[in-house]
Amino acid sequence: MKNEDTRVQYTKRVLKDALLRILKTKPISKVTIKELCEEAGLNRGTFYLHYNEPNDVLREIEMDFVQEKLSFFDPYMKNDNPDQLAKLFGAIMQNQELSLILFGPNGAQQFTERIKTLIQESVLNDWQIEFPDYSRDNLAYVFEFVFPGAMRLILNWLAGNTTLSAKEFAHRLDCLGHYCHLAIREFH
Repeated sequence: MKNEDTRVQYTKRVLKDALLRILKTKPISKVTIKELCEEAGLNRGTFYLHYNEPNDVLREIEMDFVQEKLSFFDPYMKNDNPDQLAKLFGAIMQNQELSLILFGPNGAQQFTERIKTLIQESVLNDWQIEFPDYSRDNLAYVFEFVFPGAMRLILNWLAGNTTLSAKEFAHRLDCLGHYCHLAIREFH
């Protein structure tokens, strides 16, 4: 049984690695099972033992990423601790290539939406505590405005369009978050 688990893990790792190599040059919507299997050096039958389509492989990569990287985000929200945010961005930058693929145009567009859904509740809960007189709808309105901008900044940072360290980048995003608080006050 242990060997089977090792073989399954190996097969999934090979397929994930192959998909990531392909996604460097083309979007997930254009990836075929045949192409993925050829890149992985596996046959289609082996692929179908574990997945139904290339998107299933990508979703598993995304889930691994979220579980590993976003675990740093929750403590930040609970304590508003920029050091936790710096750890998050440090972990993301350590996996720069993977992060660029997942957040970039060749990954699933739904990934950014899933990230948004994951953090939105935490952010809105935090804001609701800080601004108890504000409606959740108004707070959600501000979040809808802020989130895409933050994602754009993260992508630019990952792409090397700035020389900021993870700590400096986290500090800037944290400052922008505080400006959001000012915007919320003005929005009411």
